[in-house]
Amino acid sequence: MWNKIIVLACVIAVSLDPLFLYIPTINQEFKCFELDKKLRVFALVWRSIFDLIYIMDIIYNVTKAYKVGKREDLPSGGIMKIGIQLVKDGKISWYPIVVDLLSILPVPQVIILVQLSKLRGMGSLETRKYLNIILFSQYVPRILRIYISCKELTKNSDKLSGIVWVRGVFNLFLYILASHVFGAFWYFLSFQRETTCWHKACANDEACQSSTHSCDNREASRYVKILSFSCPIKPEDPDRFNFGIFLQALQSGVMAPNTDFLEKLFHCFWWGLRNMSSLGQNLQTSTNIWETVFAVSISLCGLLLFLYLIGNLQTYLQFATTKSEEIREKMKLKERDIELWISKNGLPKRLKRSIMKSVKYKLEENKDVDVENLFSILPVEERKTIKRQLCLSTIKKVPMLENMNEQVLRVICDHLKPVIYTENSYIIREGDPLDRMLFITQGTAWEYFYTNETLGGSTHSTTASSDFSTNGSLRSSTTRRIKKGDYFGEELVKWSLTHNTIFDFPISTTNLKSHTKVEAFALMANDLMNALRKHWWLFRRSLSPNSTNTCAEQWETLALQALQTIRHRNQLGKKHASSSQLGGPEDGKKWKKVRNRRLHH
Repeated sequence: MWNKIIVLACVIAVSLDPLFLYIPTINQEFKCFELDKKLRVFALVWRSIFDLIYIMDIIYNVTKAYKVGKREDLPSGGIMKIGIQLVKDGKISWYPIVVDLLSILPVPQVIILVQLSKLRGMGSLETRKYLNIILFSQYVPRILRIYISCKELTKNSDKLSGIVWVRGVFNLFLYILASHVFGAFWYFLSFQRETTCWHKACANDEACQSSTHSCDNREASRYVKILSFSCPIKPEDPDRFNFGIFLQALQSGVMAPNTDFLEKLFHCFWWGLRNMSSLGQNLQTSTNIWETVFAVSISLCGLLLFLYLIGNLQTYLQFATTKSEEIREKMKLKERDIELWISKNGLPKRLKRSIMKSVKYKLEENKDVDVENLFSILPVEERKTIKRQLCLSTIKKVPMLENMNEQVLRVICDHLKPVIYTENSYIIREGDPLDRMLFITQGTAWEYFYTNETLGGSTHSTTASSDFSTNGSLRSSTTRRIKKGDYFGEELVKWSLTHNTIFDFPISTTNLKSHTKVEAFALMANDLMNALRKHWWLFRRSLSPNSTNTCAEQWETLALQALQTIRHRNQLGKKHASSSQLGGPEDGKKWKKVRNRRLHH
């Protein structure tokens, strides 16, 4: 989560940094420059906020490594001393920390807001060149920080497609960012180009040469005629001074103090995007070396980003082709197993298409599919359909459920869970709590129990084997074979109709052991109780009058619980969809009657 926050913070920070380059403006009337105060405050505040986030990232990485490492091996002292020791021990990487430290250097604040107003005379022109290089170079660690964070996000990803998409988005972001940065530098270098012309025009005037040409300087207006003659813009005169690619910025008026900032921003962004896309072919430069270097940078950057995009597209297409072929081969193998599974369980063949669709979806996610456990990948509706196909007829064999209406049986089916038991394993032992009811769909199991009979007593025809116990009694075992279409644990249904809690399960009086591998559906006790609480009126209507009278106390409790649940939902402002679908106004009246009866007693 922290890496995602850092990526977002880096993206916003590196997008806001070029705003510093728009702070200087030129007043063509008085041939002086001034700083946009509102933009200066805005840029400084946001730059400070994101610098704090970079510092927090450094502290976060050091703290994380500090917790992992042994505290007794660390030196006592401040966070920086601890961080240095952790880097030496190899517990944290120095590379991201160095990048973060370089990213928070106050380069634009110092160069634009401090040094800009102090540069004067011909000697300052050489200084500006190096300051421009430093200013431009700070974008390198900031973009590297985004790259490192994106790499962290995709490091643990098994899906190459996700990595390719991240790279594609990163490439698009770099393209837009580069257009934004080059547009901002075009604006800033246009400002510098005109002030360079001013300094050259003042070369022969000592007073003019010492001027900073700031609009705050009252003497700036004295040199308007000299500067206008030596640095003509409208119309331009290349023989006096060639502004090259910066002439358009000066003529368009985007550098004027009263120009709306958004107009300025989008005009410069469009200039950068247009020349990036054309690889700088339309740029008509002057003979100035640094201007030519700037134009070459635009051309090379556009070319590199285009090649990076082509490389990502080739990687993605190659991956998509290979992945598609792998999935097709796996689908062929899975199709045979699925057809066998459908045939073995007697399911309609129309389900094959939806099952194959779900299998393909999982394979596309690089997840293997176990044909014996298809329920985990199927949609909810398909699960319900298959469970009803496999278990509805078996549920109807249960004596207490055979007279239930179809709606009740479907509710029970929806709560079934698939289970698998290995060969010769105990499923339930005699004396264990009976917390589930099983409906066998594949395999064979044995249900058996032991009885002790005294000598001379009568024997039963159901006894499979017998032997003498140590006390002289005859120990007999009764065995029943449970196969596909049979069920086990019907006592759980009767228990659920007479008990209010799930803590006093009935005790199993028999053992159940798998003979072969057994596939079944289990109706857990808590699921049965939940179904009974939610749809108690359906069960009540389906039972015989005698059973209803026997369970009257249970129905009253369940009805009161349902009423309390609905009241609670209404208080929270939620819709009680289950009651509106399976109940209605009549059930609401019955709940009131039950509540009044309970209060009366």
